[in-house]
Amino acid sequence: MLSACIALLMVGVSSCNKATETTEEIYMPGSSVAVTGFSLKSKSGSKVSLDSVFFSIDLNKGVIFNADSLPVGTDVTKLVANISYTSSASAVTIIQSGGTTTGEIDYKSNPSDSIDFSGKVMLKITAEDQTTTRSYNIKVNVHKMEPDSLVWDRLAVTPFPSRLPSPKAQKTVKFKDTSYSLIEESDGSYTLAVASDLLSGQWDKQNVSFDFAPDVRTLNVTPDKLFILDSEGLLHTSADGLAWVNTGVTWVNIIGAYGDKMLGIRGEGGHLLHTMWPADASHPEVALSEGFPIDGFSNFVQFSNRWTTLPIGFMAGGVLPDGSLTDKTWGYDGDHWAVLSEGMMPELKGATLVPYYVYRKTSSSLVQTEFSVWMLIGGELEDATCNRKIYESYDNGVNWYAASSQMQLPDYFPGLRSLDGIVVEWPKQASLAGNWSDLGRSNVSGMTRVKFEVEDYEVYWDCPYIYIFGGVEADGSLNGEVWRGVLNRLTFVPQF
Repeated sequence: MLSACIALLMVGVSSCNKATETTEEIYMPGSSVAVTGFSLKSKSGSKVSLDSVFFSIDLNKGVIFNADSLPVGTDVTKLVANISYTSSASAVTIIQSGGTTTGEIDYKSNPSDSIDFSGKVMLKITAEDQTTTRSYNIKVNVHKMEPDSLVWDRLAVTPFPSRLPSPKAQKTVKFKDTSYSLIEESDGSYTLAVASDLLSGQWDKQNVSFDFAPDVRTLNVTPDKLFILDSEGLLHTSADGLAWVNTGVTWVNIIGAYGDKMLGIRGEGGHLLHTMWPADASHPEVALSEGFPIDGFSNFVQFSNRWTTLPIGFMAGGVLPDGSLTDKTWGYDGDHWAVLSEGMMPELKGATLVPYYVYRKTSSSLVQTEFSVWMLIGGELEDATCNRKIYESYDNGVNWYAASSQMQLPDYFPGLRSLDGIVVEWPKQASLAGNWSDLGRSNVSGMTRVKFEVEDYEVYWDCPYIYIFGGVEADGSLNGEVWRGVLNRLTFVPQF
């Protein structure tokens, strides 16, 4: 941890930076000029509890800073500081420059004077002998962008990986940690585009020939196989997306994978049944549950936790047998289907579920706690307009809430239905050599999903990005772009 590293430096342990292969000489400030505490006083009208903000004091480098940056827009021009130092100090001076206010403050005589932190602030302590001095740079870090905003980078938008312009249909899935896009081209041919590294934007595109007419949007995967229905409802399977085998069973629709089984809906004698492939005698077909959708439901997702012996899967929305839309979320425990929630989101079809993370304050301080959530994005509403509101579930589909305004889609993001979302982790790296100037950008306090490693002055972590593929726009055309989104906070240097 950073605090431990600083403690080691303070007792005289040298540090070696592999990047430069140099050894730092450790300066030991005398106790007569050491700062022993620093905090801000609360300020009337401020949205932030300033007195709860933690400041690190690096006596070796002469730096005082808050690693957890204050929210965007926080006014730091007139703040009062509590500074602790030895009582024998003969002078304590605050020097302000480059900001709204410049000049010096005799802090020893006027500790209640406000300080302007919009520019450079230096604290100078003079010892009792009036000769020994020590200067400290004080930085009150403020975020330049909202850390809890979900940002869709327009510059990161890339063309869809089709061979020809204006593709007709697509379905993108994650198969064996690789992105697979099956695309129906404008001339009726098919392309299988495969990318093991979305960061590079390089796709391996192959023209795929089928001896049947595939229903592209039914493409789905188990851990080791791909599945798809043809125009007649026949179920086909493949190990690579190139060679397909007819299973001999006919389904109404594919729901999604549960373990190594593919769940689906089958019709027989005018009745609809819950089914799976390969067939399992311990899980016989049963009548389709009342109010269960037969099309347009979201992707079927799974999760496990310490309270479940088997994975739980769920999906949201969809089209009922009578053609109307549903707002229900259905869950499956390996044996039974049940309604998890109803009425907490609009009736819609063609939305996608994406696993992601949000952060919330759990006290009056700036400390943020991480929550894993499922995000429901896109879809078409009953009035045939696109759903532009993102919904979040903190409890795996049992409850849904409209996401905060910072997490909603920007105006320039197209309204989409029948879209696909994939989360991909990108490796990131940053240097800590700049000390507080780098660390000041971090605001990941409390629990953090960002797993990181530190080697000397370098920190490495994986940042999760959301990729949105395809989707049908309001005019019925296929979106020909791949969008990328990320929560700002997860791009910051991890907090130590």
